[in-house]
Amino acid sequence: MTDYTALGNAIKTTLQNDTWVGNNVQTIEIHKRGFSIQDEKDAQYFSKEDLPAIAVIPNSGAKQQEIQTTNEIRETVPAQIVTVNQMRNAQTGIEENLLIVKNIERILDKQKSSTNNLGIDAFVQSVSTTDEQFKKGEYYYFISTTTAQIEITIPF
Repeated sequence: MTDYTALGNAIKTTLQNDTWVGNNVQTIEIHKRGFSIQDEKDAQYFSKEDLPAIAVIPNSGAKQQEIQTTNEIRETVPAQIVTVNQMRNAQTGIEENLLIVKNIERILDKQKSSTNNLGIDAFVQSVSTTDEQFKKGEYYYFISTTTAQIEITIPF
């Protein structure tokens, strides 16, 4: 059975340990599936002081399982990393958002081998990002969702 708490913590720790993220992102939190930053209520979940922020959702969709050996199961779990920032200037805001996403993808791309993994017998298979933006009041809010397919080997 997948330990989503351990997976969320592994992704969060991997991101926090990167110097660039540490210097440029204010907040990294773990959220549960169903968290939607697009809802008006959830867009306010991060205060202005928290931004730019990253929300890690370790169980963002259905997992796939297959038996590897007589005592191991390989699971593929989609995890989402949602980047949120705000700016008064649209161009500056999108540039900041895309720079954060670029660095998230760089960090996760490094975790694609069993020798350089997330530290819990899990490694990243693939990474992709979708970008969105919306305006609320006098600020532009920028939201990007990076989805990582995580492969986890679980002994039983």
